[in-house]
Amino acid sequence: MKVLLADDHALFREGVRMVLENLSQEPVEAIEACDFTQALEHIRVDTAIDLALIDLSMPGMDGFSAIGAIRRTAPDIYLVVVSASEDPQTVRRALDAGAHGYICKSAGSASMMKGIHSVLDGDTFVSPHIVVPDTAPLSEEELDAERVLTLLTARQRDVLAMLRQGKSNKEIARDLNLAEITVKLHVTAILRSLRCENRTQAAILAAKIGL
Repeated sequence: MKVLLADDHALFREGVRMVLENLSQEPVEAIEACDFTQALEHIRVDTAIDLALIDLSMPGMDGFSAIGAIRRTAPDIYLVVVSASEDPQTVRRALDAGAHGYICKSAGSASMMKGIHSVLDGDTFVSPHIVVPDTAPLSEEELDAERVLTLLTARQRDVLAMLRQGKSNKEIARDLNLAEITVKLHVTAILRSLRCENRTQAAILAAKIGL
């Protein structure tokens, strides 16, 4: 098995190499990259790479964009993110960008190998302690006020403005002269459209766009 280890910390690459060589069930040939530029160059010239273990935070380009670039360059490669970030939304974005798995650097060597084997068997693997949301939040590029508002009806915008004020469904229903169940349906639609997990996230987003 040929593996690309891409991380800007040499000591971490060395540690992962040792784990792979000691615990893998087959011979491992590891090549290393210290940034996304090197990683992409290795992938372009070496079609024999089976697996890429990629850190999200390296010089060269945005990590999520790099995942997409790697997958476009080598569609058949198995790509696993190995990152210090344990943020569920970061994991969601990495998977949406094309990663087959996400292993936290806090994981032990046995857990890392389990994740790698799961991915090589065709499954998606995420470190077990992370609960991944169904959708990723809107990116900074997508947080344009006009664009966000086009995702909502006029009444949903009214409801979102009141969410920002911290009002309950009952209070919103009273102020807008709506049934409380109708407000609840509007809130559900707002969270889905804006890719928010809860009312607090929606209120924060409303503040960001100045609603």
